[in-house]
Amino acid sequence: MVLTNGFNRLKLGESLSFFIFLCKTKLTMKKTWKWGILAPGRIARKFASELQTLDNAKIVAVGSRDKSRSDEFASEFGVEKVYGSYEELAADPDVEVVYVASPHSHHAEHAIMCMNQGKHVLCEKALSLNLPEVISMFEAARKNDVFLMEAFVTPFQPSYRKAKEIIESGEMGKIQYLHGWFGFNTAPYDPQGRLFNPELGGGSLLDIGLYAVFDALWFLGAPQNIAAVGALTESGIDTSLTMRFDYPNGVFASLYSSFYTASGPGCDIFCEKGVLRISRRGILHQQLETRSRGTDPIRYSWEEAECGMKLEAVEVMKCLDEGKTESEVMPYSRSFELMKTLDAVREKAGIHYPGRG
Repeated sequence: MVLTNGFNRLKLGESLSFFIFLCKTKLTMKKTWKWGILAPGRIARKFASELQTLDNAKIVAVGSRDKSRSDEFASEFGVEKVYGSYEELAADPDVEVVYVASPHSHHAEHAIMCMNQGKHVLCEKALSLNLPEVISMFEAARKNDVFLMEAFVTPFQPSYRKAKEIIESGEMGKIQYLHGWFGFNTAPYDPQGRLFNPELGGGSLLDIGLYAVFDALWFLGAPQNIAAVGALTESGIDTSLTMRFDYPNGVFASLYSSFYTASGPGCDIFCEKGVLRISRRGILHQQLETRSRGTDPIRYSWEEAECGMKLEAVEVMKCLDEGKTESEVMPYSRSFELMKTLDAVREKAGIHYPGRG
């Protein structure tokens, strides 16, 4: 028997094989997700440059309150649709996923606006300024049946995954002490700038200190007790911050963040049988070193393609391909615990945001 309709006179057996091949090809082909960039600043440019290396992602629109900034971004990244407001970007029917990169103080407002338009959202860390706002974001995602994830780069990096694998294997023994830090000294003091303005959620804690906090939560879980003291500006914003998290059996974590030290980011994990150090020279250069008594250090490093902010986007699109509205790597519960802890740190250190706690 020969089929002539659509199969170009292939024999029946050949036709069935070809049909099965087409079905399998369709199932395995990745959908190309159309992204919009909300607030095209420095961090958005880093994200966009990595996003463009993924074959299943396309930036189709960019929105800024200053259209000239959108024009500049569009020219740099070859984006066709340019908007002079966030509202226009959120309403664009072609945009499927929005990367929200506005200041912390506006994350909840902008993410919820996009989700109410039916967009999936990857929202920069910190997810918002406080826990009630974070909960309102979760509620908006559920109400609109859309995906929401905090763009927290740490849990996707191979260095952190490998370190956790080593610790959970038991080969280094139990964790006794953790020291996490992040500092840079390239930001001149500007009380109206994003880093120092309390109205924008400024301060080292929400900008870089939360990485050290995440280290403690990732490897040790929620602490029993928190102490914190900061070097505060006249407006009550922390330029530097020291934290201590206490755990059962005398285990504790000391954490540090500062706009005035050139330490960069890192984490030392002291275990019964050795020490692990996680560090990086830029987000694309992840490193892990393990040291045990009587043995030479073991050093791990990864290629640029295995690291970076793009891994957040990979997770988003993987979840969307699978019909999920929440990531298993960075679920709501992890963002909830992180913000709950950050709120507790702020209370202990006396850091307050006007009208927001």
